Amino acid sequence: MTPVSPRSRLARLLFGRTEVRLALVILLTATLPLVSAVYLASSMFRQASALWFNPEVGTQLDRGVDVYKDYVKAVKDDMRHQGQAIAADDALKSAATAGDATAVNARLETLFPRFQGLVALRVENEDESTLGQKDRGTPVDKDQEKSLDTKLSLGQGRVSEVFLVATFAVPRKRLDELEASGQIVNTYHQLEVSRTELYVGYTNAFSALLALTIVVTAVLGFLLARGLTKRIERLSLATRKVAGGDLSVQVPVTGSDELTELARAFNKMTSEVGQARSRIEFLQRMGAWQEMAQRLAHEIKNPLTPIQLAVQECHRKYAGGDARYTQLLDTTLEIVEEEVGTLRRLVANFSNFARLPQAELASADLRDFLSDCRDQRIEDPTLGGDGAEALLTENVDVEWQIPEKSIPCAIDRQMFRRVVINLVRNAVQAHRSTKGNPKVRVRAVREA
Repeated sequence: MTPVSPRSRLARLLFGRTEVRLALVILLTATLPLVSAVYLASSMFRQASALWFNPEVGTQLDRGVDVYKDYVKAVKDDMRHQGQAIAADDALKSAATAGDATAVNARLETLFPRFQGLVALRVENEDESTLGQKDRGTPVDKDQEKSLDTKLSLGQGRVSEVFLVATFAVPRKRLDELEASGQIVNTYHQLEVSRTELYVGYTNAFSALLALTIVVTAVLGFLLARGLTKRIERLSLATRKVAGGDLSVQVPVTGSDELTELARAFNKMTSEVGQARSRIEFLQRMGAWQEMAQRLAHEIKNPLTPIQLAVQECHRKYAGGDARYTQLLDTTLEIVEEEVGTLRRLVANFSNFARLPQAELASADLRDFLSDCRDQRIEDPTLGGDGAEALLTENVDVEWQIPEKSIPCAIDRQMFRRVVINLVRNAVQAHRSTKGNPKVRVRAVREA
């Protein structure tokens, strides 16, 4: 005998059982689509990330923001240069350092129209006291404009240093766009930095979902497979019992699937096989009894004729005058002939029992046959005489349902009548002690 390795034994244990194979099939069926979906989602996420976070896009965004910054810087530098140009005006410096407010205002009136974007010009001392000023006539519209103040020194005055404060206005839209663009670019770079963390987080979530699905599917698959294999094991055990000769075994009929139909068919099969075996055993016993009856009839029948002939010969040849002896011979002859006749009838019964009657089938109408059976009196041998009348009228009602239409058939009327009458008699006797109003119904039904 070839030894079995532990690995082969483990493989048979794991993969040789039906519930394990079914559980694996269910597990693979449930997890393979999910694994494929996770893989495809990861691939799509990586491709989308590579498309959305293209380094060239980030570079171009940075360049765009730098252009805006350069523009704003150029605007501010231009305003500062304009302020320096105003502050470099000699006439303005002379008037400011001399503290001549009239000359300062007159010079500011002259210089103000030369420079675009000016909102106001103001000359003030170090203590912020105003020496002279000029504005465009309208204040800065904070919704549309943004102001920029430039403070430049005009020189040392009589009391303190004198400064020129130039207020310029630039469109707020440009600066807001620059700020919004900067925020968008910063957000883009933050997403670009955090995309790996986002990818890992989604991957972990999908992995956890996959693991949970595998566990739940494995448990449910094993439970479902176990339910099927338990029923199969019951059928297998019942089959082995039937093979051992136990035909009374029945398997529980549960569910509504193919195994349920198999269980019903198995139970029906065992019942029919049990009935067939009972009939075979009955026929075997009947055959043994018939063989014994045939032998017994033969053994009894053989000496009857010589016995009867011997007694008759003795009675015929006696010619004596003894009346008492003559009477004894007459009595003996009568008794012997009577008992021989009884034995002959018993032998005839044994012979009839040993030979099963042959049915002589003939065409008949089952409706007329049942009508004849209904009109026949059913006697009860256990009561004797007219006991059947008392039996049938006491508490059992025999109802004969005669079909309206003709039902042609082929039967042996005498044998079939005996069968029907015996069945009715047995049914009536079985309900003799039943309380209430039992009824025995006899009917004929045409099968399709």
